[in-house]
Amino acid sequence: MLVGGCGKGQQYNCCPNKAILYTGVFVMGNERGMARASILECGGLQGLWRKLGAMLTLVVRIRQKGHGDASVAMAPVAMTPGEKAAINRRTPKVASAAWGVLCLLIVSMVGCGPGPSPGPREPPAQQAAAKSPQTSPAASPAEKGELERQTWEVCSIQKARVGYTHTAEYRVVRDGRPLVRIEWLNELRMLREETPVEMKVQLTSLETPDGKVLECTSRAGQEAVPMVTEGRVVGERLELKVTTMGKTTTSSISWSPEYGGFFATEQTLRRQPMKPGERRTVRGLVPLLNEVAATELVARDYGSVELPGGPRELLRIDGVTKLGSQALETTQWCDRVGDVWKGHADMLDMESFRTTKEAALGESAPAKFDVLGKMAVPVDRPLPQARDTKRIRYRVRLEGGDPASAFVVGPSQQVRSIDAHTAEITVVSCRLPVVRGKKPTTDNGQLTTADCLPGDRQPNNFIQSDHPKIIAAARKAAGDLTDPWQVAVALERAVGTLITKPDYSQAFASAAEVIESGTGDCTEHAVLLAALARARGIPARVALGLVYSEGKFLYHAWSEVFIDGHWIALDGTRGRGGIDAAYLKLGHSNLQGASALASLLPVARVAGRLKIEIVDVE
Repeated sequence: MLVGGCGKGQQYNCCPNKAILYTGVFVMGNERGMARASILECGGLQGLWRKLGAMLTLVVRIRQKGHGDASVAMAPVAMTPGEKAAINRRTPKVASAAWGVLCLLIVSMVGCGPGPSPGPREPPAQQAAAKSPQTSPAASPAEKGELERQTWEVCSIQKARVGYTHTAEYRVVRDGRPLVRIEWLNELRMLREETPVEMKVQLTSLETPDGKVLECTSRAGQEAVPMVTEGRVVGERLELKVTTMGKTTTSSISWSPEYGGFFATEQTLRRQPMKPGERRTVRGLVPLLNEVAATELVARDYGSVELPGGPRELLRIDGVTKLGSQALETTQWCDRVGDVWKGHADMLDMESFRTTKEAALGESAPAKFDVLGKMAVPVDRPLPQARDTKRIRYRVRLEGGDPASAFVVGPSQQVRSIDAHTAEITVVSCRLPVVRGKKPTTDNGQLTTADCLPGDRQPNNFIQSDHPKIIAAARKAAGDLTDPWQVAVALERAVGTLITKPDYSQAFASAAEVIESGTGDCTEHAVLLAALARARGIPARVALGLVYSEGKFLYHAWSEVFIDGHWIALDGTRGRGGIDAAYLKLGHSNLQGASALASLLPVARVAGRLKIEIVDVE
């Protein structure tokens, strides 16, 4: 599921292995049909990995699909000089919004470190052959439009080259109207415990020549059961339709003609190059998160910047993109006409450099960046009996950030700031019999009588608590029990019998997919338990954080249920009626709405930047 994940070993009973398949597709359409331009499927974006055993091969493919019965074809179109000039001012390089997506996807890749899998395994070559999809024919020129311009970048993480980015812009026409199609492709190659991992992400935006977004669609998951988000600008709203297995929901967000698309930051830099000392605010759509975010840009000064082709005089521009309570810090170096030649994201220390096509696609050294090794958080001493701990006091340091604001406060976790980058976190084992009778508290520790949110009770695209098989499984697992706590514990135990095997091509699966397949890792355990609980009338959500396993902390997901005015943690990977003190919580989500994937932001904020010490243990 998540970064680092939970490992099966002496200290911790792991989630079953899996590899996530993510797909990104952005589609142009009309009233009669959608012209699906390209599909990108990435194996292993959020998967789990065996600690020992056969190689996991993550397969990626790009698929071009035809227009079906769409009445309007995409074709080259002649543009006026003014329209062509607008295009020439707009071509993006590495999009700031895309930085956030890449960080989330890389964060999700590390996965829960798995233990031994049941049953025989295919040899690595056979697995790869079985999972490798066939590439579909490329789109025709009429579908693509006429290529206007393109750029190439080399990408690195923590100074290790990991891949490239290609941005292309096409002139197209619909109903005689000239439009612009921007395609952004990123391919990364990394390691997961010395196993090669490949990831590709593609973004496409259909816009007017002056940058007004018309339509966008994202596709995530396996092709057979994907999560598809379709967006269309209608007046002052961006209307969204999210479809997953067994569930389709609709929503909308406020939209202004002043908002940009995925490439808003780079477009504004090219349209109107910044000058030293200038400040600017840009608002644009963040891919997959389906949110409009504001990016604050500050131009510093020109200086010599080393690039693969030699030094170049460039203007440094610092940016901060606000994503809810989270922030993505980026730096871009531009020339005097607004072209971006170098980009950097503090999150995961990602960099890109503009280069030639030959350099971007040329043979490179074997991947050296190991996502699991970089994301796991070592501790200063082991926890011999982690499962039996009742109270642990930690000292946590967050490089470049404040851990007191990164870790949540609640009944089982208290956070005390020591300095700007250090906090003391005290965690107590929390089970309902311990807190029953105490006054309810919120996650900020304040006394309250407030109930949970409506979204904690309702079915959604990831937690389909109204799915017939989930309802039946919840009824069977808890039988005639009526006490909510007894029901919840019975459901927690049942999850281990419903998820019986790993799946190396599984997506960040919804509860409906899990109940059908019987496969998954800690993410799937968490969403399924939440769905079972809601099916029995118990509010539930998914928690994200870290768990101790074999001398280190790994990123993990578990569930929380709302009973007697308290949020109580349960872990379907363990089935022990609650959790011990070897958990550190970063956040929670009911996974409702089109921006459910934003729940990964707290993890992305700290990934690769934490240090944990164990102060004392009870």
